[in-house]
Amino acid sequence: MANRGEGIISALYTMLLLTIIFFIGIDIAGYTATAWKLRNACSETLNLMKIENGYDGSTELAFMRFADVQGLQTERINVSGTPKTVQRGDTVEITAGIPYEVRSIRPFNQSLKLDISIKMSGLAQEFVR
Repeated sequence: MANRGEGIISALYTMLLLTIIFFIGIDIAGYTATAWKLRNACSETLNLMKIENGYDGSTELAFMRFADVQGLQTERINVSGTPKTVQRGDTVEITAGIPYEVRSIRPFNQSLKLDISIKMSGLAQEFVR
């Protein structure tokens, strides 16, 4: 009779372990999706920066619109770029970062925040006179 109760306990522990693994998988997918969305916003903004030879306030607004369309929380994003007045053929660069909180370890009374950082560069395309 004792073996019967042990099987139920083992099944419950197995379900707990599988649930924890499932939640960690969801966090990994969330981290990856957030990084992909931030990369898309940076890529679109970099294309704009290459045409306009740099980064300024209007470019930042465009970046925030791209990020908002991607579904990112724009108030948490830190973004910077090469200021305008870059000459054709010179490098323009954009750097963006957003914090990501790992939620799967909250039941263990732990918190973990990871930073997602994206850095992209390209060449300016227009001559500045």
